[in-house]
Amino acid sequence: MSDGESFFLPEESALLIRDLCLRVRLGVGAEERAKLQRLQISIDVIVRPARAHDNDVTTVVDYGAIVARVRCLAGRETQLLETWVQWIAQACFLDSRVAAASITLIKPDVFPDSVQVGIRQRITRPQ
Repeated sequence: MSDGESFFLPEESALLIRDLCLRVRLGVGAEERAKLQRLQISIDVIVRPARAHDNDVTTVVDYGAIVARVRCLAGRETQLLETWVQWIAQACFLDSRVAAASITLIKPDVFPDSVQVGIRQRITRPQ
């Protein structure tokens, strides 16, 4: 810290990634998985213990690295959104400072009379 500046230590920090949109093969039936469909991903990454940043990039979790790892998952195929949650949680937990992740997955194009369907799960780092 430089003279005259003080930083408050947060109890926890949440890094937010909102509405990352990937085209994936996902669904219970083979017909549904036969075509690419949109998957909207939002992640709240909980970092504990949070540290005073002191304008030092090495003290914070890199959201770019998490987004890059999640984008790499797009080539995988699965039946369930719950499987995607597990994959995304693994991508987040590669950074040892991540304590938990709240992951929301939305399939916006499933039903013509519904704006979206999806799930949200909070995953805590295994001990």
